[in-house]
Amino acid sequence: MDDAAVLAALGFPYAPLLGSGGEACVYSLGSTRVLRVMRPGARFSDAQAKARLLKAIKSNARHLDFLTPEVLAIHKIGKRIAVIEPTLPGVPVSKMLEIVSGLERVRLIQNYLDAAASIFSIVLPANGFGPLTGDDALRRGSWRDYAKTRILRSAGHCPEDLRAAVLAQADSPLDEPSKPALVHLDYFPANVLAEGERITAVLDFGASSVIGDARFELWSAVAYLDAEISPAATDADRQQALSWLAERGLYNGFSSAKRWLAAYWSLAADDAALMAWCRRILLT
Repeated sequence: MDDAAVLAALGFPYAPLLGSGGEACVYSLGSTRVLRVMRPGARFSDAQAKARLLKAIKSNARHLDFLTPEVLAIHKIGKRIAVIEPTLPGVPVSKMLEIVSGLERVRLIQNYLDAAASIFSIVLPANGFGPLTGDDALRRGSWRDYAKTRILRSAGHCPEDLRAAVLAQADSPLDEPSKPALVHLDYFPANVLAEGERITAVLDFGASSVIGDARFELWSAVAYLDAEISPAATDADRQQALSWLAERGLYNGFSSAKRWLAAYWSLAADDAALMAWCRRILLT
């Protein structure tokens, strides 16, 4: 069953496509709702697990100035899964960076980074380190053990030319965090919404979200401003982000963290831009 058949079965045959990613195609259901038609192979139980995660995040993020997603309904149409969520306000920061300039741009980058730094304050029950949904076998009792296990998993699925470089990151000398924290790990401008310079929502908590080291949220938010991932970001934006890291005493760990992140994402062979970034970071 293709997406058109799913839309027709749900009574939305003419819903316009808003965008697509590795996990789903997203369609508009008017001004207040969106429909995510999950890729073939998605499981109903996984959609339910993600809905529970989003509910917990939303419940524990009420103190923040931005919104997070929630699930209104999950439908199974044949072997396909479709999820309805409320529309969140704002425009992706990736789009805003194409049009804003001057002081407004500086403030937008600042607010994008500060929002990343606040995610750790969303407190969730922690049963070890690792993914919040999906493969329980990846969870470990320490951050170091999870980080190594996750890189070994990536090495088993990455392109052959990257395998040695990915495996080299399995024994990265990572510090153990003082306490576990929620880490989005896919926090980049396309997953963050803004109105003007104000951050209004953070999207796509889910498969990549982990209980881990809160510093990786900051390091990843800066790393993902690189040109391959965020082509509208400028060298000035990246320099501002590096200065922001330095102000927090995190600049020295950035290079090592960036290489671990590239190894982490090296299995995403169907994302040409992301793979170009992984190759540059790991092979040069």
